[in-house]
Amino acid sequence: MSKEKTPVLAGVIPTFEHFMSSWETLARVRGNRHLKDVLETGLEFTKKYYNKMDNTNAFVIAMCG
Repeated sequence: MSKEKTPVLAGVIPTFEHFMSSWETLARVRGNRHLKDVLETGLEFTKKYYNKMDNTNAFVIAMCG
């Protein structure tokens, strides 16, 4: 996720979204009921920071880079 030697935020955002989607899927799968509470707690935390990121100009700037 870097452009030559400079880190690129544009690669981090889709990866973060994929991570969140994966955990949401894991929380819904019946065989993972023992993990559901932990996954949902982790998702609450990640959604909090995802929303903070969404409320900044970094997302727009990163997508233009």
